[in-house]
Amino acid sequence: MFDPAQHQLVVIDFQERLFGAMPEAQRARALKATDNLLYLARALEMPVVFTEQYPQGLGPSVPALGAVDPFVKTAFAATDEEGFFPRLADRRVVILTGMETHICVAHSAVGLLAAGYQVIVAADACVSRHDADWHHGLAWTKEAGATVLPSESILFGLLGRAGGPLFKEVSRRIR
Repeated sequence: MFDPAQHQLVVIDFQERLFGAMPEAQRARALKATDNLLYLARALEMPVVFTEQYPQGLGPSVPALGAVDPFVKTAFAATDEEGFFPRLADRRVVILTGMETHICVAHSAVGLLAAGYQVIVAADACVSRHDADWHHGLAWTKEAGATVLPSESILFGLLGRAGGPLFKEVSRRIR
């Protein structure tokens, strides 16, 4: 199921003002999980796309994630915004993280599935203002056909085996 040469990471709307509206414990969890996925994606040379929902109102991407050339959108589903698909690499598996789970993450997941992509939603790397919305968003993406996993399952799936400096660094980061 995991092949870094066939995967790409899309970070949905991890933006400063929106981030501040999230419950502290959930946003800390999602930030750490997303940062770990970004670390490994970059180490494995997997393509990464950041989106920003109406940055004039929600601010830029959270600086800690090191967003490069974010895709600006106003559509809740990134897939409904002209120019999104050309930003994706020619890889059929998309790993999603982001905010808010039940809105932009879920709508984007459903759009990607409809376009023929395989979608993996990193559950702990997604956040909503309310727990019920987070749960419903994950349930919706799963019912639509996405695979919903904790970030550690994705990290170790991409690594494939124990041993070596990359495994050691990922193990250190998740502690």
